[in-house]
Amino acid sequence: MKVAESRESSEAAASPESERIAVLVRDAQNGSQRSFRDLMSAYVGAFYGLARRYCGSHEDADDVLQEAFVKVFQNLGGLSRPEAFFPWSRRILINTALDHIRRRRRGMDFEVEVENLEETPHDAVSDAPDRRVEQREFFRRLERALGSLPPRQREILTLHDIEGLSTEEIAGICECPPATVRSNLFYGREKLRKLLSSRGDWHED
Repeated sequence: MKVAESRESSEAAASPESERIAVLVRDAQNGSQRSFRDLMSAYVGAFYGLARRYCGSHEDADDVLQEAFVKVFQNLGGLSRPEAFFPWSRRILINTALDHIRRRRRGMDFEVEVENLEETPHDAVSDAPDRRVEQREFFRRLERALGSLPPRQREILTLHDIEGLSTEEIAGICECPPATVRSNLFYGREKLRKLLSSRGDWHED
C-alpha cells in the first residue's frame, strides 16, 4: 500500500499541475495568503463534492468545507512534503465531516431523548433515568472504542456501519481497492467487539 502511494505521489509530482500546487503550498507555508487562496480554489470543487457526499446537504457541506479549510491553514506549516498536500488535506476534510456528523447525531439524540421524556408515563419515570444512563455509557464506550481504532479502520467502519455506504462507495472515497475496504472492515469490527466486551480499562491508541 505504501509503495503504491509513494509511486502515485512520484508520478503526480512529475506533472506540471502538481509542481504548481507544490509551489503554492510552499508559498502558503511562508505566509502568502494569496497562494493559500489559490490553493483552496484549486481543490474547492473536489472538496465540496466530498463534503456533500458525507453530509448530504449543501448547508452542512459548506460548514464542513469552511471548517476544514481553517484547519488546513492552521496546520499547513507541519506538512513536510508539499506534493502530499491533496491526500493530507483530504484526510483533514474527511475527519472534519465525520466530526460534524457525530455532533449533529448527538444533537438529534438529545432532542429525541427530551421528546421521549415528555411522553413517558408518570409510573415509568423512575425506570427511565437508569435506561438513559446505560445508553449514554454504552455510546461513550462506543465512541472511545472507535477512537482507539487505526485511522483507516475507524474511517471505513464509520462509513459502512454508521453511515451505511457500500463497499464500492467507500473504495471510491478512500481511493483503495474494495478488498482493502473489506479487510479493514473485518479487523476493525473484531477490535471494536473486543474493546466493547472488555470490562477492564483501556486507552486510545
